[in-house]
Amino acid sequence: MQSAQESLAELRAAIRYCENAISAAESTIESMDFRQQLAKQQAMNKQESTGREVALTEMVKKLEATNETLVIDNDNLNRENAKLREDKERLTALEVQLRDKIRELKEQN
Repeated sequence: MQSAQESLAELRAAIRYCENAISAAESTIESMDFRQQLAKQQAMNKQESTGREVALTEMVKKLEATNETLVIDNDNLNRENAKLREDKERLTALEVQLRDKIRELKEQN
């Protein structure tokens, strides 16, 4: 059986892990948004500079496919981020309960 201190340490480590995962997910979302904007801007620049309809049509199709993928990835990351936030809240509540239990045990002794 683990001591309360060990459990508390594990909970804190799990909370740090969740916070890091949330931060990584948010960074990934920002990066995806930036790449999407860059892709749109590149497509617009190409259209203005080349004037070749066929090349632009292909580029638009590729960008639309990329955009769909990014939107799906963004949605998945947002769902994962929400789950991680829920996990963090749950772990934080458990940490509070453990602290209370430790305090209670100290008071009994």
